[in-house]
Amino acid sequence: MKRFGEILLAAPGSVIVISVLLIFLAIYPASQIKTDFNLEGFYPEDDQVISDYDLLESEFGRDDNVILIGFAAENLMSAENLKILRDITKSLQDIELLESVNSIWNAREIKEEDGTLTFEPYLTEQMVESGEFERAAEAIKQDPFLEGFLINETGTATAILLSIDEEYNTYPNRNQIIDELNEILSVYSDRFEFHISGIPYFRNQYVNLLNGEIITYIAFSSFLIIILLWYLYRSVWGVLFPMIIVWTTLLFTIAFMHLTGGYLEIMSSTIAPILLCVGVADAIHMISKYDDAREIGMDKRASILEMLKTLGSATFLTSVTTAIGFASLLSSTVVPMQKFGAYTALGVLLAYVVTIFFLPVLLHKSRKKRVFNEKSGSFYPLISRWLQKISALNRLHYKKTVIAGFAITAVFAIGILKVDVDGKVFDDISEDTELMRDAAFFSENLSPLFPMEFIIDSGEPDGIMSAGFFQRLSNLENKLQEFDEIHRVIGLHTLVSEIHRLFDDEISERGMIPERDDLIAQYMLLLEINDADELFSLTDFDYQKVRVTAFTEDAGSKRINQIRDELTPFLDDNFTDEKVTVTGTTILSADLTEKIVYSLAWSIFIAVVAISIIMALLFRNTRMVIISMVPNLIPLVIVAGIMGFLNINIKPSTAVIFTIALGIAVDDSIHYLARFRIEYLRTGAMFPSLTVTTIKTGRAIIITSMVLIAGFGTLMTSIFTSTATMGLLICTTIIWAVIADLIILPSLFYWIRPKLLAKDELSQPQ
Repeated sequence: MKRFGEILLAAPGSVIVISVLLIFLAIYPASQIKTDFNLEGFYPEDDQVISDYDLLESEFGRDDNVILIGFAAENLMSAENLKILRDITKSLQDIELLESVNSIWNAREIKEEDGTLTFEPYLTEQMVESGEFERAAEAIKQDPFLEGFLINETGTATAILLSIDEEYNTYPNRNQIIDELNEILSVYSDRFEFHISGIPYFRNQYVNLLNGEIITYIAFSSFLIIILLWYLYRSVWGVLFPMIIVWTTLLFTIAFMHLTGGYLEIMSSTIAPILLCVGVADAIHMISKYDDAREIGMDKRASILEMLKTLGSATFLTSVTTAIGFASLLSSTVVPMQKFGAYTALGVLLAYVVTIFFLPVLLHKSRKKRVFNEKSGSFYPLISRWLQKISALNRLHYKKTVIAGFAITAVFAIGILKVDVDGKVFDDISEDTELMRDAAFFSENLSPLFPMEFIIDSGEPDGIMSAGFFQRLSNLENKLQEFDEIHRVIGLHTLVSEIHRLFDDEISERGMIPERDDLIAQYMLLLEINDADELFSLTDFDYQKVRVTAFTEDAGSKRINQIRDELTPFLDDNFTDEKVTVTGTTILSADLTEKIVYSLAWSIFIAVVAISIIMALLFRNTRMVIISMVPNLIPLVIVAGIMGFLNINIKPSTAVIFTIALGIAVDDSIHYLARFRIEYLRTGAMFPSLTVTTIKTGRAIIITSMVLIAGFGTLMTSIFTSTATMGLLICTTIIWAVIADLIILPSLFYWIRPKLLAKDELSQPQ
């Protein structure tokens, strides 16, 4: 590293010019980064869950392309309100990007006339103008395809469904649709309180909120870090040098994400505060060493070279181990976790590269003797005094310290037993936001927004054309209705039973299934002759497959998987000759959360093994591997325990907390151990080396930890509950990592007393 530093200092102007050029080249791609929220994007393309969902899309269309507009009124079925609903429906139909707009105004009533079927609108303008629509209003409320869907049972709440053309179902187009519908609804906002929801709407509003929060994270985190750096260093350079490094790192990382097809979502959105904190930490450790060298009388050039020589390799090691912690997520089967791990690992390494190139040149150009203004501030002396006391505590009471640390960890470990795996589709948005209140309107007044889809394949054309098969579909509906979380079930049997009621005057109640195969064939033929849209949204063209949709609450992955498991024996017993595929947006979310657990455990295992190997190579001592890993695992155990005690579930958005926690803990411990190794190589004495390391490196660890808390603390202000939780838990991790590295780690040295290689057996890092 010394030779590298000499090359940099020989041509600092060239380094600055090249760096500025690269920054300008990165600005455009970074500004083009996109954000998105797509459940299918969480899975590999060849995943069975995606194959099942693709089957639904290819046969019957997607279940996530509908925006809902709902409102309520006590006299909803009055002539005046029906006219307003008509006008709104017509206005919405003018939005070009929509495939269809459905409300009770274009709902059709199925009638039987002379042995044939007719499909007529429930409502006409003439009917409403004359006031003769009471029968139609009652019939609408009793239609099984409308009740709980376009209108509630009491007729006080209604919905309008906007189906987006699949060709145009993109983020920019959805934004355009939302803008146009808001403009249309604004005309009537003084009369009704409108509620907008649906998965496409949620995705776009989610992304819009995410975009705003990312900007807020960067701005607010940067502001807090700047204030903290000023308080600590009391100099312009002490603020400017670290911030130039972290902003440049962030710019390069986002530019690279865009150039490689990446985008921002709930996981990768936290890359910004992570890199802000990691980049500042690298800079602070190296600046501290530079200031130490200047303090003992070295000139500027010698101090820079000493900084690179002493901490260049150590900081590289911390960057590599931290990057390994994040890169271990590449083993995950969850695609956003893979991307988050890859891009964060890249950003950590970029932070090191930017630091190692920029900082020596910036320090060389600075006219200040030291970055820290030694004539102002009392924080540095205060830290030094406390670290001296901590060092004495470790030396004199190391057994009690270690035992106390393990006892506290054991108490928190009990909480791990309470940690649960559970995630919802709309899990990351706070319940008190308008977005979630609008979603609640539909669950409370109509039916939930989350479909659980059943595709039943008979295996041959016309395989569904029997009364027995339709009776089994009806039995499936009855079984599904036993679950409190399922509010409404629709299938081809629903349509056929309605037609059967029309043709048989003796049937008064709904849901009766024909008992003869010829009647099934007759009803299906009548539907086909009349080009009934309802028919081919529920079955395929050769009558081999049918679709049954159950509308469920956003009950969480744990409950959805329980329902699916409870249904499996029923499906096996009732559809022995058919293939049943259970899919839909609800299943995508539930399966995803289950995959998280395996991915999380495996990635942490890989990271721990990789870091242990690095420690073994660094110190060539088995005891040192144990000593080095204990303070890294303690914060993970404590965080997991806190999650259990606070009933914080593991889900896609919170699973990465453990990886971030491991990365932070490793960074501090590697800095401590690398500095200890250097001091030991110089003196050959373990205990004095521990004292010097605790005081010198401890100061940098405390300062970087304060910066980390300031940076990650901004996440606690997020409206995304998982992000706020992440901020809280990461700040907790940072505090415990400091305690583990400055108290438990040196105490383990005093207790275990590993036999280290002599100075002449280890090479001085270069």
